[in-house]
Amino acid sequence: MMTHTVIDLFAGAGGLTTGFHLAGFKSLCAIDINKKALATYKHNSPTTEVVNNDIRTVEPSDLRSQLGLPKETLTALIGGPPCQGFSRNIPAEYRYLNDPRNQLYQTFLEFVKEFRPLYVVMENVPEILKAYNGVVRDEIIEKLELLGYKVRSVSLNSAHYGVPQTRARAFFIASLDRCPTLPEPTNYGNIRSDLRSTKPNTQLNLLDLIDSPILTVKDALGDLPPLDAGQEYTDKKYPYPPQTNYQILMRSGSQKLVNHLARALSPTQMARVRALREGQDARDLPPELAPKKHYSGAYGRLCWDKPARTITKWVFHPGSGRFFHPTQDRTITIREAARLHSYPDRFHFLGTYTDMAAQIGESVPPLLASAIAATILKDLDCDRKTLCEVVPVELTK
Repeated sequence: MMTHTVIDLFAGAGGLTTGFHLAGFKSLCAIDINKKALATYKHNSPTTEVVNNDIRTVEPSDLRSQLGLPKETLTALIGGPPCQGFSRNIPAEYRYLNDPRNQLYQTFLEFVKEFRPLYVVMENVPEILKAYNGVVRDEIIEKLELLGYKVRSVSLNSAHYGVPQTRARAFFIASLDRCPTLPEPTNYGNIRSDLRSTKPNTQLNLLDLIDSPILTVKDALGDLPPLDAGQEYTDKKYPYPPQTNYQILMRSGSQKLVNHLARALSPTQMARVRALREGQDARDLPPELAPKKHYSGAYGRLCWDKPARTITKWVFHPGSGRFFHPTQDRTITIREAARLHSYPDRFHFLGTYTDMAAQIGESVPPLLASAIAATILKDLDCDRKTLCEVVPVELTK
């Protein structure tokens, strides 16, 4: 069986890599400047070469030589250049085209030029597709086309690909020999409405999630043990059986429950969460507890029967989003945030609480990445089938 390989630039803790692993890829190398995130990456992918350095100081030709890869032999080069310069979470007055954080995609393209992988997958915030009147989007596409690639750019919502979270991300997907295929949605429904849950199936595989409804917070977290704020689950063993297909999938390959750690709350934060019911937020707080200013959904409790909103690096802070547990008086734990992001339970996070929160919030949901990787493999498999059908015919002439 042919081994398909991947290199992850701006790898972080490894959300993209994990998705490609789930689809059957072998990761060769990962590069990131964040030492703590790479420690988590290496812990979960010990056979992958990791480079902890500013990618702008890494010479692509040296890396290709070190890995012993001829051009056009790497299956996929993937990565998400930092996006703060495009993100709508940054005030408009601090966003400008020549921001150094907007230029790292140029470095990514230098690696594409050197390695000439069969496929390229570049991820970013959806705003990159329209930012500065589409100048950046058009430049990325033009430069990839000049390198001989056929390119598609698209915004995909994680909830449509088996992730219980409404996180949208932009992707540039490029192929050397064809117009790349985009992944077909596997989950359908209104991401803001009340949604039904799936029933458990003990013979689960990824295909069982196809044509399913949008997954909910309860689908993801309903089997995890309750905790108080500031408490960590230390028994390790799962106290309850899985209740949904998604929970079975998340538990696959895991023998213990780790990172189920809830952050302690201040007295004011505790008073706020106790005043709220499932689905409520800062707008529903009594005047004496309401913050003077707040983001949309701040101090919000999640809804059991809806997907989570975007999980960010600030998931540990209730004032930064809808991060309170639906019914327990605390924010969600690291493991719960990871579940909502579609990291399998066997993926263990390292570092402080805020380190781990950032590793999750700054990564691509693995199941979304896996959908893209599986589509690439499907395209490549079609090529092999075509060769098997055509070559014998030619030999008999």
